[in-house]
Amino acid sequence: MNLPPQETLVRELFGAFAGHDLATLQILLSPAFVLHVPDHLPCAGSYRGWEGVLRFWREMAHQGKSALEAEIQRVLTGPDYAAVLANDHTEPGKSRVVYVLRLEEGRVAECWMHT
Repeated sequence: MNLPPQETLVRELFGAFAGHDLATLQILLSPAFVLHVPDHLPCAGSYRGWEGVLRFWREMAHQGKSALEAEIQRVLTGPDYAAVLANDHTEPGKSRVVYVLRLEEGRVAECWMHT
């Protein structure tokens, strides 16, 4: 099955996060990447750039959690965005999460996490 390039990018990104594949993440994420985590989560805030990604990972590890353990259910894409509906397995049990990603020049430039 041929997937849109935006969906392929998103699936590669989630695979790289789950596999702790830093080399692939550096390719897929824009140098100016920003991750927005909602205020009600322990690691709330905005994480900017590669250092921000590493800081997010450290904060998650400090809480005894993997940086991202999401089972993708659906991906919706447009020319410069993707929305991902996923089951998050970082908390006991499952919770639904929606990730909204802004894409720029074939890379992920920004991500908003909604729980």
